[in-house]
Amino acid sequence: MKPCRHLDHSGDYPGCTLRTAAPQFPDVLYWERGDALCEGGKLPRNVQFCGKGRGRTNAIFDCYEAPGPANCYQPEDEVPS
Repeated sequence: MKPCRHLDHSGDYPGCTLRTAAPQFPDVLYWERGDALCEGGKLPRNVQFCGKGRGRTNAIFDCYEAPGPANCYQPEDEVPS
């Protein structure tokens, strides 16, 4: 399973903490949003952020494989076109 090259795991997202999906998926990183950002469970807690401009992705694995919901997926080791 390869992450999309556009996932942003180095950004500054206030109220979010970078986590790993270990032990099942130790190489998968995602952002855990704090209570204030989840509006009492109305909004997703575990998300990804796209550096390509798609914004927040409301799932952990959507950008870790193709085909997936994001049609812009490019594996980390693929040369961008």
